Amino acid sequence: MAIRRLTPGRAALRYGLIGPGTHAQENLLPALSVLDGARLTAVAARRPDAAAEAARRWGADLWTDDWTELVDGEGAREIDALVVAGSPDLHAEVLRRALAHGISVFTEKPPAPDTATLEKLAAGERDAPPGTVAFVGFNFRYGQSYRKLRDTLRAHGTLRTVDVRMVSAKPTSPVWGCTTVEDSLLQGLGTHAVDLVLRELGTPDRITARRADIDARRRAIRVLLEYADGRLATLLLGNYSNRLEYRCELVTDQSVTGVLDHFNTLTVGRPAGAPGAGFLDGKETLRYDWPGRRGGYGRTGYSAELESFHHSVRHGEPSDSPLAACLEVYRVLDEVRRQTGARP
Repeated sequence: MAIRRLTPGRAALRYGLIGPGTHAQENLLPALSVLDGARLTAVAARRPDAAAEAARRWGADLWTDDWTELVDGEGAREIDALVVAGSPDLHAEVLRRALAHGISVFTEKPPAPDTATLEKLAAGERDAPPGTVAFVGFNFRYGQSYRKLRDTLRAHGTLRTVDVRMVSAKPTSPVWGCTTVEDSLLQGLGTHAVDLVLRELGTPDRITARRADIDARRRAIRVLLEYADGRLATLLLGNYSNRLEYRCELVTDQSVTGVLDHFNTLTVGRPAGAPGAGFLDGKETLRYDWPGRRGGYGRTGYSAELESFHHSVRHGEPSDSPLAACLEVYRVLDEVRRQTGARP
């Protein structure tokens, strides 16, 4: 048989990356590289050597040490959408300028350094040209294992409690322009944890937050979110572990409990005699395991969140994680800061 050439499909969306740091190269770029219909065409970094090296490594044609070239310069003609992974100040400035030009942006969280800035960005999102998409990357809720947890529990009642534990080894000094370690911790892990809860339970009626100083550089912050109908959520955030530890426990009104340990293990159980249809009664549990070496970007959510953004840009559909949806996350964290002294 003669050799055949594959008929080209629809042209790939051309992506520009701003900020090819460790996070982008370990998580976002690998996920983007296998996204069907996507092609990295340009890279921007502060250091010319970093921009050029990332462009070579990931197959981009263009690089620059001035990210504005990808928004309102010559490089803007070579891209259809942007991915930005840097500081909250950088995210906000890229969003402000790109949305005004009708360029869709996937930004890592947090999208802005403070609530006032985010409110202005949300207004810019609302006023952007039709088809312009802003997407905030909260990867935890897009992970395969978390979605399995939610899909499993959905048939067994509505959620009554949510408990989230996120502790890490950092930060132990202020980062991202924050003035305290506590504020840095809330910007980093806090946005993830609060986003998970608000997506499941909505805006709380009461917020209680307390801080414990472990030592001179390490903190634990506990947050209780209460709802008028009796639902509860508890959050534990800290920088006292030697690695990232993530645990999420959801309980429904049929007493079915799902526990996700990091991204790898999901355990579901139900006590004997609980209301509703029989499901794993007694001490029986159902357990799912995801091998650590299989589907890492799927398990951790980086693939799915980029797929969602890509779909919205391709089809002109609303973002699944818009800037406007982050406003309540920021407002909850502002109250946590007030009660814990995270900002002096």
